[in-house]
Amino acid sequence: MHDENTRLTQQSAQTPRTIDGTWHGTVDFDVPVPIVLHIDGYATQLSIVADFPQLRSAGLPLRETSFIEGTLRFTTRSLGDYAGHLCADGSTIEGFFSKEARRYALTLHFGAAPPVAPARPQTPQAPFGYDVEHVHVDHAAANCRLAGTLTMPSGSAARAVVLLITGSGAMDRDETVFGHKPFWVLADHLSRHGYAVLRLDDRGVGESSGARVAITVADEADDMVVALDFLCRHRRLQGAPLGVVGHSMGGVIAMALAARQPDLAFIVTLGSPAGFLGDAFAERECAALQTSGADPDAVVRHGEFTRALYRELGNRAVDEPIDAAQIAALAERSGVTGNGTPPSEEWIARFNQPWFRSACRQDPAALLQHVRAPLLAINGSLDVQALAKPNLAAIRNVLAATGHADFETVELPGLNHLLQTCPTGAVYEYPAIEETFAPLALETVRAWLDRRFRPR
Repeated sequence: MHDENTRLTQQSAQTPRTIDGTWHGTVDFDVPVPIVLHIDGYATQLSIVADFPQLRSAGLPLRETSFIEGTLRFTTRSLGDYAGHLCADGSTIEGFFSKEARRYALTLHFGAAPPVAPARPQTPQAPFGYDVEHVHVDHAAANCRLAGTLTMPSGSAARAVVLLITGSGAMDRDETVFGHKPFWVLADHLSRHGYAVLRLDDRGVGESSGARVAITVADEADDMVVALDFLCRHRRLQGAPLGVVGHSMGGVIAMALAARQPDLAFIVTLGSPAGFLGDAFAERECAALQTSGADPDAVVRHGEFTRALYRELGNRAVDEPIDAAQIAALAERSGVTGNGTPPSEEWIARFNQPWFRSACRQDPAALLQHVRAPLLAINGSLDVQALAKPNLAAIRNVLAATGHADFETVELPGLNHLLQTCPTGAVYEYPAIEETFAPLALETVRAWLDRRFRPR
């Protein structure tokens, strides 16, 4: 009897009397998505804040929350409606999300989730089988020094030299995102097959110096011009064919470099947009709204408004601010009402960033008209950030119209914006997928280069 009382006392100390506190679990939603809930209150006065650790998203308040007769309910935009029942000992809540006639299981466990490092099996491990040189590229005009890693074949001349160009945002040399290091994986693959590859920390990131507060797309392109000059002068690389590979927005910068430097030997774009970027940003937002289950009419209105807004931002000087009143006036002049929600301070701050303002005016199609270097454009069929079919078609149409002699566009099946093999392409899948860079995409890039550059 004494042992039984002790057991019950210990069990009571380990389990919550209410559901207040922190709970964690993993949603079986095409790919596993960890979730952490912070619950406060009781019955219909429940406050729930959600964290999605893999997405680096935290503090998201949930709607329509309640805990009545042992059943927890709440609603999310992306996952749908949840209903789960508290088990007898109070340690777990077992239930399902319901969305569009489908159900996704989620069992919540009381307490904080133990930290788990995501598996990234493709991250290269020593010995590498090629030479590795840590380099610094001085950009005197911008008062910065770019740090990076140059990998080169050992004991033989490089077939060609590749400069990797990262996508938008402050990226390190490996283009690290959610623990994935796609540029390291790509550089490793190419250098093992005879190519020299330079990857750099962006200005003001990692070991690179320089300020980012006022950086523009043109500044990023200038950094890459200095990097190309560095590679041309490198003692082991002189005379080797030199080209660029850019991912996402980095592909647009690659187009700009190829348009202004006709001596480039090649250009490869990975998941890059090919239309006016202000429109591309608007389309991306609309796609996210559709995925979240927003009303179709609201999606259309949001698209009309944001396209007009981003066109206006692209036409303004990068240092000419815009505020909420001006945005409202623009909506009225455009004859649209937006989505009915005034833009947040964070949203307006983004509109006033020099980089975003300069990006809104970029027109890849205009750049492509001046590109003469051999070009490979790759997009994943499930890319929701740069849709494959319209962007690849735009590239084909522009280059064919200019009489370009050597270009290829490839839609790789089942790959997302990061060129991972994926279920649907949704952004929330990126961190849950163990694969960093689909072997099909790696081989497509290498094979295309191999057909043009023989071993030296």
